[in-house]
Amino acid sequence: MSRRIRYSTFAAATIGVLAAAVLPVVGAGSADASRSGHPGHGHGPDRPTRVVQIVLDQLRPEFIDAFDMKNVKRLMRSGASYPDAYLGHMGSETVVSHNVMTSGMLPQHMGWSDEWFRDTQGLLGPVGGRYVTGSMSATQFDTLINAGGYPKLADYLHAAYPGKVVAAIGEKNYAVNTMGGPGADMRITFGSRNADCDDVPNEPTDLTWRGPAGVGVPSYISSPVCGRFYVDADRNLDYGTRTTSPAWMYPLEGNRDVPGTDPAHQGGDVWVTDAAFQVMDHEDWSGLLLTYGGIDKAGHMWGGLNDRPPYAGGDPGVHMAAMARTADEQVGRVVQRLKDDGLLDDTLIVLTTDHAQLTSKHFYGVDGLGRGNLNWYYGSDADETYLTPQPEIQRLVDETGNVEMSMQDSAIRTWLVDRSWSAKQDAAAVMSTLAGVRATYVLAGDHYRLVSHAPRSRWTSSEWRWWRQHGQEIVDTAAADYGADVIGLLRDNTSYGVAGDHGGAQESVQRIPIVFSGPGVKAGARPRDAMRSVDIMPTVLRALGIPETHWTDGRAYRLP
Repeated sequence: MSRRIRYSTFAAATIGVLAAAVLPVVGAGSADASRSGHPGHGHGPDRPTRVVQIVLDQLRPEFIDAFDMKNVKRLMRSGASYPDAYLGHMGSETVVSHNVMTSGMLPQHMGWSDEWFRDTQGLLGPVGGRYVTGSMSATQFDTLINAGGYPKLADYLHAAYPGKVVAAIGEKNYAVNTMGGPGADMRITFGSRNADCDDVPNEPTDLTWRGPAGVGVPSYISSPVCGRFYVDADRNLDYGTRTTSPAWMYPLEGNRDVPGTDPAHQGGDVWVTDAAFQVMDHEDWSGLLLTYGGIDKAGHMWGGLNDRPPYAGGDPGVHMAAMARTADEQVGRVVQRLKDDGLLDDTLIVLTTDHAQLTSKHFYGVDGLGRGNLNWYYGSDADETYLTPQPEIQRLVDETGNVEMSMQDSAIRTWLVDRSWSAKQDAAAVMSTLAGVRATYVLAGDHYRLVSHAPRSRWTSSEWRWWRQHGQEIVDTAAADYGADVIGLLRDNTSYGVAGDHGGAQESVQRIPIVFSGPGVKAGARPRDAMRSVDIMPTVLRALGIPETHWTDGRAYRLP
């Protein structure tokens, strides 16, 4: 099917430079024929010509063995797995990391750095406007990316393989919009509840179903209304999570995050793979960027490694073992589909996550129905208001009288009304007294300055080692005028948000899997390089033989 190929503002202005840079690679000798991309030729090129990037949201490396993720382990054995990999930035959040890994830019250089965004340049509206980034639109993200002037993976793929489609697909719109970016031809995700597909005679119209939405969504996915890609998203369909602690803080509301029990309308991670297969059926593609949210939902609801039977409540199908199994099955399905299409030897498969997580052994949120967002966020924007925080954050608000907005999960990040140096110091002094805080920092231009830290006796050996090695490095990645004014790092296994959490700099949150499998990659390799999320895109480009035409914060590793 013919389709208008999309390019970001950066790529549109420089596509000739990009294309010229990659032309010698794709046209050299016999490589030109091997790069034709026709399925079924059965002869892998010297370099891959396609990329499938799989993000299993909140995939803590320990989950792979703990929940026996056979297909992930098989993929690791088939290629190079980096056991010393770590995320390498803050905030360690979905809305941040999906852009980091597909741009090679750290949060301080990419336009936003956290779950809150203060628009200091007036790019989205009035100067100083406040935004919850997880609620921002594709257009708003595109504006920030284009203002940054950097290309993303989709732009490089378009330049190297003109006319081929790049698609980003996932349950979470903010993950899809940031992973794909303005250059992706398709950004396919769930829309709002706007359809009545229950097919119950004489029932009043009940708009509780979600259908596909996004940018460039093809008709073979969007149609018909109430077809396969519509799912029941009734808020009352909670699988026992609204009545069970700790899941009730962040309960399920229908089948966006889980497959559900209707085989004709499966949601969650199955939905993502089924949509990807439709794209593979209909398009000549060069990139599939797939982000799966099931593990993340289970981890937030139940805690992660501690989520073992017998369960105190909730349907067994929405606990971690079942959600991890579903995610693992999708990895197997994607690999098998590439094999069946004769594309496995042409495709670089990248498997990673957007952050790991911790189990909230030390919990300072409020454990109650629907408290997740109220624990995580303090502040308001044009659309959302979160002004009933947990007691410790209320103390920060009251004692400083200067909090504009704050985000707290496995770290505390606070934006101030008065941003003077003395006001930052005062806020850091209060923050240092909050439960679980181990170190405080204040924004000082292009870095954060350490203000205080707990005495060595209050740290475990592993906490101290990790913080001394990586704490300053990780915090500094968020240092931008739009970043938090004050940051508090928390002790291990500590959260202000929900039962399983992320966002901070703890080792269990930062340690992530990074796996590459494909032509030319040595099976079973375990390089000791400390690869970071920001290194993924430069490394992918190097593996594909595509030169970088814009600086990045990442390093391009040579795959073994």
